[in-house]
Amino acid sequence: MSEKKSRPVFTAEFKADAVELVLTSKESVSAVARQLDVSDGALRRWVKDFKLEHPEHDDGRPGPVDWQKYKALEARNRELERSNEFLKKVSAFFAAGQR
Repeated sequence: MSEKKSRPVFTAEFKADAVELVLTSKESVSAVARQLDVSDGALRRWVKDFKLEHPEHDDGRPGPVDWQKYKALEARNRELERSNEFLKKVSAFFAAGQR
């Protein structure tokens, strides 16, 4: 029979130190995970949990994309660009009429 590998158990202090290393270093989560011999997914989960518990902490890295919000902002941007084009044409029309 093959022996089943048990998952390693990490202390809260180790997890906190690992998260701090990710947040303070310029390296990717994957690179830090390799250095610490931790799975990439586990370290990402620890960082995610930390950010949920500490929303005031901003590490300057982009977070996950909220696609609904992104699409809404794209649509709003297109609408504003059309409005700007229209206003340019209207102002040019009235400027030509002033001469």
